[in-house]
Amino acid sequence: MNARADLNALEAGGLIEIAALQPELEYLFRHALVQEATYSSLLKQDRRTLHRAAAETILALHPGREGELASVVAMHYEQAGDAQHAADYLVLAGEHALERFANREAFAFFTRATATAADAQVGTRLRSAIGAAKAGWGFAAAANLIDPLERAVVAGDGSAPSELVAQGYFWLAFMRRIRGETPESSTELRRALERVAAAGDDVANSTATVVPRALMGAYTAFAGQLREGARQMHGALGVIEAKGDAVSAAMVANFLSGAYSRLGDFAAAEEIIEHSNRYAEKGDAIAIVDRDIAVAGYSLEHGDPTQARQSALECSLRAEELGAYACVVASNVITGGASLASDDAATAKGALERSSELTRVIDFAPLRTMTFALLGSARAQLGDMPGGIAGWNEALANARSMNDRYGEAQTLWGRGRSTARQEDADLSAALQDLNRAVELFEAMEAQPALARSLTDRAGVLRRLGREAEAAQDDRRSNGIGRQLGLLDFAGR
Repeated sequence: MNARADLNALEAGGLIEIAALQPELEYLFRHALVQEATYSSLLKQDRRTLHRAAAETILALHPGREGELASVVAMHYEQAGDAQHAADYLVLAGEHALERFANREAFAFFTRATATAADAQVGTRLRSAIGAAKAGWGFAAAANLIDPLERAVVAGDGSAPSELVAQGYFWLAFMRRIRGETPESSTELRRALERVAAAGDDVANSTATVVPRALMGAYTAFAGQLREGARQMHGALGVIEAKGDAVSAAMVANFLSGAYSRLGDFAAAEEIIEHSNRYAEKGDAIAIVDRDIAVAGYSLEHGDPTQARQSALECSLRAEELGAYACVVASNVITGGASLASDDAATAKGALERSSELTRVIDFAPLRTMTFALLGSARAQLGDMPGGIAGWNEALANARSMNDRYGEAQTLWGRGRSTARQEDADLSAALQDLNRAVELFEAMEAQPALARSLTDRAGVLRRLGREAEAAQDDRRSNGIGRQLGLLDFAGR
């Protein structure tokens, strides 16, 4: 009998049934118990032989579809006991999922590959660890990504392709930076940065390393080096565009628009958001959320907290549904800032408490600083001054440990404003905080925040009887507001 006759006999006997006719004929067992009994009746070595034959047959019958079929092929090689081929195809399945913007699916494949690849070639282990970092940095704990990547990079340094090793060091450097490490405090980060520098311009500027390089620029901007971070992201964005990577382009464009908004360069921010619109529509649901977060951040900096809060709340809900926790935290930080600007501390507190939970998972240090800074202000304005002080202290410790000047300035500004609102306020302490916040915002060229912190300082100076200084701050604040077209300064 031939295979077709055997299949017909099994179908007639009620053991199997046709599952699909197109694009090719497929059969399923009618009952799981029949499948289990049939499978269990095979000797272990026979099972392995058949699984290997199945993998090889699938590949032979479907040339050019390796990525699409990689997960099935990997499963057969796993069951065949071939760790090297299983890991190779799990990595390929993860890369195929990334191309379809299915980051959680990709992360699962890369995680399996990392576990399977213990006895595999160094290059495979490195590709799986890099893939897990690419797919998972927005929702997975940084420590769970850094440790296997560190081991794989060290093992591959000197034997794996130099571009792959450099890519690994870029991702290591980025994830250590977002965790709050600095070259001064972390020998591991310092070594990763040194190895990146040693890779040379050709490798460092390649398409393989451009996404982590852009993300490093985003971190630089988040921490207060706004112009330098914008420069790094802008330089990388063109390369990402040329790659046709819509999701990464949308994400980097959104970070870049945030940097421009903080600088008060709203024309540049609008231009980048327009770019982001094109990328987001070609990407996935998370890319669209990223775009909308950028728009909400723009609205907040431009002086429309009502619109910013509404947009950010919607983004947070969608991001929660998608499991995009970095997006949830970013949305809630904007919600918190916009709500405080609208004197709605209760809404701010709810959003920021959720962010507080998530920042301990995703480990994005600049967002953690902003979360605790704003949460401190919300609690203080609701009458919980001890809770406010605890939040501000944690935010300041976090910011100063990683040289996050923007986070430090925002914390001091919020503490100064909240202190000045208290009954029997310590106006001298409030003024000291506001003086330092103004100094930091000015040094960073964070013009919208500078204008608003000057207004708050003028109020404290006036209450202290220092009218001439208060009037000078008001004039300067209003001048910046008019120059930038800040909506909350209209009519002043």
